[in-house]
Amino acid sequence: MKERIAKKCNSILMNKFATLLLLVVFLAPVAATASDISVQVSGGLEKIEAFEEFDIDYFSMSQLSEILGERITWDIVGISAVFESEGHRTVFYINSPFIKIDDTVKNLTYPVKTKRGALFVPAKMFIPLLDLIRPEQITWDEGSEKIRIDSEWYNITDISLASKANGLLIEIFVTEPKEYEIYISEGNWLNLTVPDGTVNSRRILGRRNNAILRDINVFQFDEAAQISLRLRQPIGKFTHRFQANPPRIQISMIDSSAAPVVQNKVDKVGPDDLIDKIIIDAGHGGSDYGAIGLKKTREKEIVLDIAKRLAKLIRKEKIFEVVMTREKDKYVPLEERTRIANSNKGDIYVSIHANASTKRSARGFQVFFLAPAKNDAARAAAQLENAPFLAEMANPSRQDEDDLSFILSDMIQTEFQVESADLAAMVDREFRKRLSKKTKERGIDQAGFIVLNGVYMPSILVEAAFLTNKQDEKLLKSKSYRQEVAEAIYAGLKRFKAKYE
Repeated sequence: MKERIAKKCNSILMNKFATLLLLVVFLAPVAATASDISVQVSGGLEKIEAFEEFDIDYFSMSQLSEILGERITWDIVGISAVFESEGHRTVFYINSPFIKIDDTVKNLTYPVKTKRGALFVPAKMFIPLLDLIRPEQITWDEGSEKIRIDSEWYNITDISLASKANGLLIEIFVTEPKEYEIYISEGNWLNLTVPDGTVNSRRILGRRNNAILRDINVFQFDEAAQISLRLRQPIGKFTHRFQANPPRIQISMIDSSAAPVVQNKVDKVGPDDLIDKIIIDAGHGGSDYGAIGLKKTREKEIVLDIAKRLAKLIRKEKIFEVVMTREKDKYVPLEERTRIANSNKGDIYVSIHANASTKRSARGFQVFFLAPAKNDAARAAAQLENAPFLAEMANPSRQDEDDLSFILSDMIQTEFQVESADLAAMVDREFRKRLSKKTKERGIDQAGFIVLNGVYMPSILVEAAFLTNKQDEKLLKSKSYRQEVAEAIYAGLKRFKAKYE
């Protein structure tokens, strides 16, 4: 009798335990399965961290923002994060489905997550919102689990302005034959309207040429795009036609004797040009030591070593040709550096430097492109690198240069500004991948570096780290760090070639 009772009790207990176990399994949160998803960008595929939860794909917004050349910052650590891009501010609230884009609250249905300090968002819900605030077309393919970032979805892609012996040639590049209308409006405006046009506004506005134009405007309407050019010369007789290979709309301004003369040797990085020659400029040299480290490390020696390492990488793969402004410890004047770059018809100019600051705590890598400085740090970096050239330019024999040289230099600053900024972003992205765990990320900036002004090609200036910082100086003295700097620059160059070719 006791045995039967004991068996029955055990049976009841086992059934209750099994039921409880099923309830635990059923009620437990669904475990997130970790994986990677692909991001298709110009230059190939990249992988970013992702996971699946409740059949919803989450991706690392922290990593995607780096691919876009932006970054995530914490507004309140662990509570809210911020993504700022193209004048828009997106605030993510951790473990909440609600986000705020500018002044509008959006519901993602599924909560924003964090994982090992990175921000994750549901792809299907957030990518369409990201597409609205970015100039690229950004889409999510749920079937292939791929984010596509397509900057070539515009059908009006670029503009070229060139003074000729008998007038001014304006070319608007398109992806396919397009109907268009041209009309003149008050104020000396030449207006081009393209039905069903989608225009790359940033690229067009980046072609601003102060010697030819008083102003330029770009308008994107629902069913058309318009480019308006306010010319300096009076608009008289002109002709226009569509040209193929590459497809473009040509406008020829006839008898424009007032148009400024522009050198015909300017090579453009445009829809049909190859990018196959890199000019590597190792800063300083000879009697110009550059920055001096706490341990007496000389900038001129550090940057020459990085330049040689970069040249070796390029020559090994033979994707590019390479020309160096100096390959040994000698001073190269400003005019000689620009002559080497332009006479060799370079496609990209990379000037390599090491930074310095009166603040010993200042450290990190940074990439600059040529444009007016926006902050004190950028101005300080420019002043440091410009010092030897300013002394050189103080030579009285240089005072006879006419105003045309200043017009041309102003044009050069704007001619390749979009591409230079893009190249800076690509190199900076590669730096972050390789070096961010070793020193500080200082991001991309712009400043008026004399060494970049005068070269007829996209150009950047790289500051590998700070010689005036104890940790950074130790890094710069390390062969492995200098090799990583060279490899990061090279990876950025290849990415730029893939995009613009």
